[in-house]
Amino acid sequence: MNVIGIDIGGTKIKFGLFDEEHQLSRHTEIPTPKKNIIGTMIETIATLTLGKEIRGIGVASAGIVDFSKGMITRATNLPDLEHAPLSNRLKDRFHVPVYVDNDANCAALTEGIVGAAKEVNHYICATIGTGIGGGVVQHKQIIHGLNGYSGEVGHMTLYPDGMRCDCGKKGCWERYASGRALEDAIHSQPSLSAKGYTPKDLFVHYPHDEQCKQIIDTFIHHLSIGIINLQYTLDPEMIVLGGGVVNATGPWWDSLIKEVNTASPIKVNLQRAQWKNDASMIGAALLVKNAREETLEV
Repeated sequence: MNVIGIDIGGTKIKFGLFDEEHQLSRHTEIPTPKKNIIGTMIETIATLTLGKEIRGIGVASAGIVDFSKGMITRATNLPDLEHAPLSNRLKDRFHVPVYVDNDANCAALTEGIVGAAKEVNHYICATIGTGIGGGVVQHKQIIHGLNGYSGEVGHMTLYPDGMRCDCGKKGCWERYASGRALEDAIHSQPSLSAKGYTPKDLFVHYPHDEQCKQIIDTFIHHLSIGIINLQYTLDPEMIVLGGGVVNATGPWWDSLIKEVNTASPIKVNLQRAQWKNDASMIGAALLVKNAREETLEV
């Protein structure tokens, strides 16, 4: 029997229908509506599953998620979903178990089951995109914390009197080591801004352009500080980095590995995520699989 995996983002929602072997058999994506998101999701699921039986639905979403209630409690880009009965609405319509979790947690689950961390039990997955998200995994289980804030590593304080973050605090890690940080650095350099450079361009020109090199070296420095803090705090077997920024190719990754292991007396096992754009959608479907296996073991 099939399961549904859904990834809700600020600009689009991805839907995947997975078979018993967890192979993607059908998929679609839609622009994220401003209103009636749940109603639109229900219509899309009904179309995607036409003629198919499903045994569960997993949902990955940006924002802070109360896993036990299946509810998004805080999502800057998804105000229509804040405190909405997402899980209950889907259960009432499709009469199957529904699991809702943070998108970075779902990406971490994917990496632990079919990705870079499948050989380890204790790891952290940090997603470096516009901001920084994260998932903490112990004994192959996602750690949610009391209020769903576990893994919000982007809001570790790097500089107490630093730049203001969207969360309201100052000096958060994601203000210095994310796609937004790279965009801010481009805007601070008129010559790069005039050329229409994007963060991807910085990585492309990193080896042979001094301005790009300075920006990426600063980014690497800030990224390494956060990585070392995570290693000292949780001492995981592995730290997996994913997200759009990490997908950029080039020699900068070797520079990051060198900086991390030069600055830290603790050996850090740093790996790139193997799954990219679909990691959260796959992980959402795996929420159903994991929950079912745990139930069978009891």
